[in-house]
Amino acid sequence: VYSDTTADALQTVLADTRFRRTGSLTTTTAAPISTTPAAPTIAAIPVLLYHQMNNPASLYSVSTADFTAQMGYLKTQGYSTITPQQYVQWLKGNSAGLPAKPVLITFDDHILSANAATAVLQTYGFTATMYVVSSFADSPQGWNMDWTALAALKTAGWSLQLHAGPNGHVAMATQTCNLYYSCRLTTPSLETEAAYQARVAADITAGETALSSRGLITGSSVTFATPWDNWGQGTNDTVVTGWYPSYLGNRFPVVFQQDWGYTPEFNRRYRFLVYSDTTADKIESILGDVRFRRPAVLSTTSTTPGPTTTTRTSTTTTTTTTT
Repeated sequence: VYSDTTADALQTVLADTRFRRTGSLTTTTAAPISTTPAAPTIAAIPVLLYHQMNNPASLYSVSTADFTAQMGYLKTQGYSTITPQQYVQWLKGNSAGLPAKPVLITFDDHILSANAATAVLQTYGFTATMYVVSSFADSPQGWNMDWTALAALKTAGWSLQLHAGPNGHVAMATQTCNLYYSCRLTTPSLETEAAYQARVAADITAGETALSSRGLITGSSVTFATPWDNWGQGTNDTVVTGWYPSYLGNRFPVVFQQDWGYTPEFNRRYRFLVYSDTTADKIESILGDVRFRRPAVLSTTSTTPGPTTTTRTSTTTTTTTTT
């Protein structure tokens, strides 16, 4: 029935011969009806993001006690953790094998203190995913996990995915716009469009190779977390905004982002960043956030975004929500 279907058309169609029962029912050309119950439809999967643990000086750190309480709450509410691969399959419409209430726990930057999460996760039968910056693993500086520690993390049940390649999480001090992926070089001269694209693509490829060559991922990373929570929304450079978001969306089935100018285009999916002062009530309320829902249509296209800024104010500190 269409918007312009008339009463006369309805009267006519009621007598259509295609509504008649056939002389005999047949299964010779149609597949048999399955008696296997269909996988339950899962409308949303919450994704939580952590960084550090037990660093009181950082707004991005949670204590072991708070992390334990948050994981315990998820457990009592019936949640079970999943892998990035399962998350991607769910986005594509396949919920087979998923728990009734899935959640994806993620960490960025493989800061050493995140090792404290392993015992807590294992207590509740949970797993988590670490987003790796290859240069941090190459030169941990006593702050990040190196490649050996990351291999141990995988052995302990963690998944590993790409956060950045050798230069992708570096702020370029000599440049007017200083983010390696979402800015063009400006000195000694303005970088060409082709050079910018080649530089970014090469660095991301190098990061994937660093992970896959060590057996930490198989093939390519199925998800990506944008460094500094930035996919170009902070620049007016249309060479960046016209290419970088679509490049990520076409390369990765999922591109995780936090609050700063979040939109679901280009395969971007939302992660909730847990701060040191995130309360139990906030965790409870965020689990129902509509941004965790599976979109009706997956999109790798969008209109070009304009620059936006968002700041988060805590009781003691104001920080831009970039990681």
